[in-house]
Amino acid sequence: MKSKIFAFFTVAVALCGVVFSLYNKYIRVTEYPVFLESFGHGILTVDSTETVGEDGKYKVNWAKDEIITVNINPERTSDAYYKLEKLEVNGVDVTDEVSMLQYRTPVTEKLTILASFKKGKAPSSAKENEVSGKAKEPEISKYYDNPYVGAYAAYDIEDPTVFYDEESGYYYCFGSDNTVIKSKDLVNWSGRTTYFKTPENANTNAIMDFTQFASVKKWAETHGYDDVYLSSDSNSDRTPLAPDVVKVGSVYYLYFSLSKQTGANESAIFVVKTNDIARSVSEKLWVDGGMVICSCGRHAGTQKLIDENGNKTEATLNAQYDKVNAVHPSVYYDGNSMYMVYGGYFGSESIDGGIYMLELDRKTGLIKEGSSINASGDTIGTLHGNSARPAGTLVAAPGKIPALSGSSNLIGGADLVYNKDTGYYYLFMTYGVDDTNYNIRVARSTNAAGPYTDFSGESMVQSGGNQYNRGYMLIGGYNFTSSSKGSVAYTDTGRASVGSPAIIKVSNGAWFMAAQSQLYYKVDSRIVTGSVIAEQEDIVVNSEPCLDMREILWDDTGWPVLMPEIFTGERASKKISSKDMYGIWDVLVFDSSADKKDYRAVARTVSERLSVYSSAIISARDIAENRELNTSGVLKKEGDYYKMTVDGVEYKIYPRFMWDWELDKGSLVFTGLGANGSTIWGKKSVSSTAGMYTDAFYYLYDKCDDATKAEIDKKVKKISSNPTQDYVDTLSKTIIKRLAEQAAQE
Repeated sequence: MKSKIFAFFTVAVALCGVVFSLYNKYIRVTEYPVFLESFGHGILTVDSTETVGEDGKYKVNWAKDEIITVNINPERTSDAYYKLEKLEVNGVDVTDEVSMLQYRTPVTEKLTILASFKKGKAPSSAKENEVSGKAKEPEISKYYDNPYVGAYAAYDIEDPTVFYDEESGYYYCFGSDNTVIKSKDLVNWSGRTTYFKTPENANTNAIMDFTQFASVKKWAETHGYDDVYLSSDSNSDRTPLAPDVVKVGSVYYLYFSLSKQTGANESAIFVVKTNDIARSVSEKLWVDGGMVICSCGRHAGTQKLIDENGNKTEATLNAQYDKVNAVHPSVYYDGNSMYMVYGGYFGSESIDGGIYMLELDRKTGLIKEGSSINASGDTIGTLHGNSARPAGTLVAAPGKIPALSGSSNLIGGADLVYNKDTGYYYLFMTYGVDDTNYNIRVARSTNAAGPYTDFSGESMVQSGGNQYNRGYMLIGGYNFTSSSKGSVAYTDTGRASVGSPAIIKVSNGAWFMAAQSQLYYKVDSRIVTGSVIAEQEDIVVNSEPCLDMREILWDDTGWPVLMPEIFTGERASKKISSKDMYGIWDVLVFDSSADKKDYRAVARTVSERLSVYSSAIISARDIAENRELNTSGVLKKEGDYYKMTVDGVEYKIYPRFMWDWELDKGSLVFTGLGANGSTIWGKKSVSSTAGMYTDAFYYLYDKCDDATKAEIDKKVKKISSNPTQDYVDTLSKTIIKRLAEQAAQE
């Protein structure tokens, strides 16, 4: 009897499981997230529990009668296929008005959406991840299972410089605040430690022990430090700043700067040296090389000084300042000549700031006597017993910025390199304000001492005009707004405050730029920033700086362009064809020549969509402004790059396969340079359904005559519930062809 009951119970459970499975797969109605989108506000994610409006989770001030698009993107794979059962907008059933998984409506106050889906079997026409011209994923060395970049040691790195040591086979990355890490591949970093004895902990801002180097101790005492200043002071800024390393013969020179106080230009640049950099890093063994140069800035009032006999004294001084700030050294050595660029990040009504250049003596690492580069320009070091000496040649001036009252603090963090293949010296510079809107620009010259000119040919020291418009912008804060960690989890992703560039050429001939950057917001449920692991929490823009390593390409005119993704060890991949380039792209444009009245205007660049077909390129602005169809900007292959016109500007673009740290998958990307000197980046959008990618289709459809619309309507009806990107692209190409025929008849 018991066995019969057990058997009956077993069969009943099995039948219940089958029934539940069938219900779950074919009958159960599921609520699934959708997207709201407008050209004025980007993409917002909502589901049945969220609203957009005055009382909603997302509060948006919609323009009157602005048309927004409800994009319905249920998961669609061979294992999970959802069909739209019902769409309610503000309580009204609009299911019958949905076409190709989109519903469009004007919104003036608020929008409440409820989308319900029925899980079922995918129709035979549905193909998983079907995308027109979808390229294969790149061959890359996936770094590790962390959605950020680099190993943990790569966090909290500020003002990085990267140096390759042939003896140990390691790349060393030195940063401010006495931090150094190392790597074999520029991807995975480890061995986090300090390069000087103190601060003992690289994660703290403890004050450097000045007594470990005689030249530093003398500078500190001469400039009025007392015993407190020689140990610690919460108001000071005296950790090692912005180091740089160069090898001359068998000697490694490490340059670094110190500042007496944050916001003042009482600063100095020092050099220490070693014959074994690996040992010096591990055992803190450095030989004092002396002070290279110092700048003086003091306020009126009584200060402690050291007199000519070495005795402490007090003196009442009038306000007097040098024009330059002796910080952020970057040294270039070509086997013969040795140059240092330095300065920046200080300015007021009476202090100009700027980037200066000095020629160094390769035997000592100090200023070379008798150099014409050193003798020109302003003088420096006129206070506290230091005799006046040249500051060197001014190579980039900060200028005055409209609407930025009382400061010209806008330029610094420079690096100087020479590319023998192009025949130019390049001055990479940081513009902007830390933690706000750092961006990196570059100018070039055929002569090490300048003049350095930007893309438009303007000198970086030319007076007048808006200096902030000068310099060709390589990168700034950005968001790829359509990047996601899945089919629906769209978030703001990208980088903030990218600055302090350091350029390195590796043994295989590739060029890279190391910089510091920060995250905007979450990119996944797990984010690491500094030493904090945040679970489902937004990461704000002022998170700890991290190492940002990107490959540099050089265009056919000798200007550098940066790759849109962090370097993760990509290897050479298959040739990219024109067909690979067709499709939908997220596109960013960095434009330093735009009419910017305020430096905050370039705090973030947000991507827009670009639809690339075989015979037309349609930008988001074309759609928003309902422009005439532009068939003159078609993609053209020329050598190793493509030409295309976007919003009236012709660009040369260089496509590559890269690992996408935002999507955690392989992506096809491009980087390029516009005829107006703007940088363009693109990342190909991939979706298993048309979803949000049909705006270009409707833009084209609206321009058709009635006969063509009737033809397209029949085809749309067949695919409306299951629109693949491939089919939508095919329809779009058909419309473009019909529009060309219409134009010919007219």
